[in-house]
Amino acid sequence: MSIRKFRKQMKPFIIVLTVVFILSLAYSGYESFRKSRADKKAQEAMLLNADYVQKIDIERAKQELNNTYKEGVDKSIIDILAFNDVIEKNLTLHLAKDLKIKVPSSEIDKQYQELEASMGDKEQFKRMLQVQGLTKDSLKKKIEENLLIQKTIEQFSKDINPTDEELNSYIALHSLVNADRAKVLESYKFEKGAEKYRIELGKAKKAMTIKELAPEYEALVEKTSYEEEGFAITNLDLAKATIQVMLSKKTTKEEAEKEAKQIISNQIKVAKIAKEKGVSVDENLDMLSQLQEYLLGLSKKVGEDVKPTDKELREFFERYKNRYDILPSADAKLTFINVKPSKEDENLSKQKAEKVLAEVTTQNFEKKGNELKATGEYVYEDLGTFQTGMMVKEFEEAVKDAPSNSIVKKVVKTGYGYHVIFVRENDSKNSKWTASHIMVPTKPSESTIKAKMDKLNKVKSDVEAGVIAFNDKIDEDVIQNIEVKDVSPDGNIPNVGYSPEIAKAIFEAPLNSIKIINNFGPTPTKYTILLVQKTKEVKPELANFEKSKEQVKIDYINLKVAEYMAKLFK
Repeated sequence: MSIRKFRKQMKPFIIVLTVVFILSLAYSGYESFRKSRADKKAQEAMLLNADYVQKIDIERAKQELNNTYKEGVDKSIIDILAFNDVIEKNLTLHLAKDLKIKVPSSEIDKQYQELEASMGDKEQFKRMLQVQGLTKDSLKKKIEENLLIQKTIEQFSKDINPTDEELNSYIALHSLVNADRAKVLESYKFEKGAEKYRIELGKAKKAMTIKELAPEYEALVEKTSYEEEGFAITNLDLAKATIQVMLSKKTTKEEAEKEAKQIISNQIKVAKIAKEKGVSVDENLDMLSQLQEYLLGLSKKVGEDVKPTDKELREFFERYKNRYDILPSADAKLTFINVKPSKEDENLSKQKAEKVLAEVTTQNFEKKGNELKATGEYVYEDLGTFQTGMMVKEFEEAVKDAPSNSIVKKVVKTGYGYHVIFVRENDSKNSKWTASHIMVPTKPSESTIKAKMDKLNKVKSDVEAGVIAFNDKIDEDVIQNIEVKDVSPDGNIPNVGYSPEIAKAIFEAPLNSIKIINNFGPTPTKYTILLVQKTKEVKPELANFEKSKEQVKIDYINLKVAEYMAKLFK
């Protein structure tokens, strides 16, 4: 048979084979796609509008709330709140997209680097991410989403421009007559912006569609739990109210829910009266926010009807006179400096460690360690047994290859100092080691500290002469630069905490001058330094009715409003 004839006869057969092969590929491709889609489907929690929400996102949200509240909160409440958090996050990210809000990659990188730096060790940071099921890219994605949400909420505040009447009403409602008006405006804009955001979010929630919901999440979808006086309370409203009760006192979920319902019932009672008095709220707000707005609206209405006479205000002033005394306070800029060792200091610590290494043996290590520890210049510790990730990278690398019952052949440098390490047991197979160490801490010498103090005294002169500004650029060893306001002599520092030492330093500092304090801190050392510049001081003054009259009127009205509200709940 000729080749040509053979090919002619085989042609139909080849066509059939080709069709079968293509069909088999198509089928196997379909099977692969079906399996892939089935696997993917198993990971999806729901289709929210046009986006698939992953189960892992909801489970992570649950874990984050569990970590926030820890003990004392029922799991079923956590689950409802976490499910809602994921939905609101998704909807907010779409609001950000609609508003054309974007986050520069430089901002994301900056936050990532700050998080990484806070751990002190990049490898330890990487291990922490692995434990949480995150990668560098996924963490950056979370940072981007958080920044988008933050910027979205801020966006709603930008167009808030209250009239003087609106701002004065806000000042009266919150008793802020003596507060900085610029800060009051900032607070007003933030609150009203947050309300606008909640309204837009409420609209988005009403318009959203949830499809293909995984069965395990069906009970978590927001739905009406009960109705009272025409107000529909959802399972989410009830969860939010219940968790507040559980956080304020130790009680069972059942008791907390019962108390939460009573609180909501009281709020509904107020809302009904508010509606009768003409108060209206935006129904796109969630129900708890609506009830809060009714409360504020009623308070405003009642306050507007209170018209105190001058005699009533004077009597009120005399009754609460001490409240209007002007107490001493101060504002200041604080710069904290931690002097770093010089190269000479580093070399000296290394030499001391190498001397120790030359003198110790496995037999005398403990005795020698305790002797050196007693001098106060060295640290000796029995570290017990530790695993990978429990020590800094340099320390772990040093013990990995050292045999059991041996001393690491070289001194090991870490951020804490120079270490001489005795590896008692090396169980590298199970990533476990038992060890002791003698450490020579690396710290600045007297000459290094003197050089720093000389430099800071020059900085002090330049700041006071107006040559340079007082900020975090004045020295390379600055670890923190903050501005504090309304500091009281007793040590209460707003947004910082209680610190009599800092308060004393502030009040002793001359106004607009610089005070340098060495040996500063809870465990003072020569290389901890605080620079203080007092920028404002308010001297104490006894109460004066004429000076305090505006605040007295606001407090009087607020008291009458509080008395009115108290009667409603009897």
